[in-house]
Amino acid sequence: MLIQKKKRVICIGIMLVFTAFVGITTNVGATGLPPVAEAGGPYFGYECDPAINFDASTSYDPEGVTLMYCWNIEGNLWSEWSYGPEYDYTYFDDFSGVISLNVTDGDLEDVDTADVIILNKPPYLDSIYGPTAPVEIDEEITILINFFDGAPDPRSGPASTDTFIATFDWGDDSMDDPINLGVGEFQATDSHVYAVEGFYEITITIVDDDGGVLTAHWYVWVGGEDVPQLFAGPDQTIDEGSWFLSYGIFIMPDEEGTFTVSVDYGDGSAPVDSSIEFLSLVHQYLENGVYSLVVTVFKDEVFYISDDALITVLNVPPTINWILGPPDVPIQIGNSIDLFAMFTDAGVLDDQTALIEWGDDQTSMLDFSANEFGRYGVSESHTYTNAGVYKITLTVTDDDGDSDSESLLYYVVVYDPSAGFVTGGGWIIAPPGSYPTDPSLTGKATFGFVSKYKKGQSNPEGNTEFQFHAASLNFHSHTYEWLVIAGPLAMYKGTGTINGEGNYGFLITARDGQIKGGGRIDTFRIKIWDKENGDQIVFDNNGDTALGGGQITIHKA
Repeated sequence: MLIQKKKRVICIGIMLVFTAFVGITTNVGATGLPPVAEAGGPYFGYECDPAINFDASTSYDPEGVTLMYCWNIEGNLWSEWSYGPEYDYTYFDDFSGVISLNVTDGDLEDVDTADVIILNKPPYLDSIYGPTAPVEIDEEITILINFFDGAPDPRSGPASTDTFIATFDWGDDSMDDPINLGVGEFQATDSHVYAVEGFYEITITIVDDDGGVLTAHWYVWVGGEDVPQLFAGPDQTIDEGSWFLSYGIFIMPDEEGTFTVSVDYGDGSAPVDSSIEFLSLVHQYLENGVYSLVVTVFKDEVFYISDDALITVLNVPPTINWILGPPDVPIQIGNSIDLFAMFTDAGVLDDQTALIEWGDDQTSMLDFSANEFGRYGVSESHTYTNAGVYKITLTVTDDDGDSDSESLLYYVVVYDPSAGFVTGGGWIIAPPGSYPTDPSLTGKATFGFVSKYKKGQSNPEGNTEFQFHAASLNFHSHTYEWLVIAGPLAMYKGTGTINGEGNYGFLITARDGQIKGGGRIDTFRIKIWDKENGDQIVFDNNGDTALGGGQITIHKA
């Protein structure tokens, strides 16, 4: 907060100097038209990626005055006032929120905001060190893991501000207490003693404070009595896109000759040489399948011995990281909306298909070809031709048939000001459960309402009264946000008070049974929630309840 105040002072101070000493460019003699700030966006990225470029170049002054710009980033960082409309900023942690842009012509100001989504990067492996030959029973061994978090190459980019927890599972039904690592601590070490001979898989798990996970493995042969001459390591199952980490054993024979070793990972990649003393097996499998890893030892360039291991690589479904739709405000019929999303796939060789269901029986299908980063951006527009309340769902499917699906957290409301208006009055019997404070309460509830658009207005007006007598609940509306009329159905949303107090949201769904498709029965539903208490439900008759008396009428415009 101190930083924010300091930065605000800098902005204000520079603006005063600008106004006082650059009089030629100030809005002298202007007609008083303010500048227009346009923050651009939405902006997307990953923590520690190259700087996000915030671009306000579409901002303008109606009178052609040169503008100055000042950005508020992450709520506590203000850039200095500048003539340049662009500003670069690197996020060192994940972030989801808005940034603010202030512009001034030296006299008047304007403010605009833009959405920003910065995703977390999980930690990634640098190296592991441990015993490279069989160890004896009751001998203490030490495993050291180095990892990074942030830029792909920590020597040329910043690290994240994440903290980490490291856990060592020794493979013998023992697991040490988690090790807490702070910001910038990218190394973890732990020791262990095995009491029984055998082959053990050690699993090291690193979890960052945003849930990003790194899993690495090491293998230890305990006891030297029955060590094979050549061992290619155990069979393993891993996820596509992840790194296969193992090691093998070759006991040098007591005979003359030059020994070399070659490893074929079985996925079409070229065989690679490995150290004869330490058979380090490291490979990234980019596609799911079952692969035969073959370790071959040559003596004087002639085949000597070989061993193999079976590597099962599982397909990983794509993951939708985020989905962003139009602002959560009513949209007039005929206006286009935009949908943005980002998804990733660990199988970087997989092609993808994205299906957008707009909620109005219309869909969009987008195809994506595999890329080396496994990251994909979705951008699509849509225009609704009918008023209604719509749910947008995105489904991404890879070429192996696995998929992920996400919906917008809110409904898209499309209204038609010329579609008419709705009035209603009467009563229902509120069923048990309608009043969460006392779910056993039931009884008569009365209502009266009118909701309509005035010509040229984007927000409806009217009045709503609702009383649930058994709970002494008296709701009165203050404002309306939107109204949708579609055939026999009317829905509208707004805010109001209960017994003259508070700040409550409400949503009414009313059906005119006399209109075609209405089923000849008028129904009424009201949902009321406390906006000051986490949107806790106060009343909801939770269904289209038939009127006990009265009438609901949808009027033509």
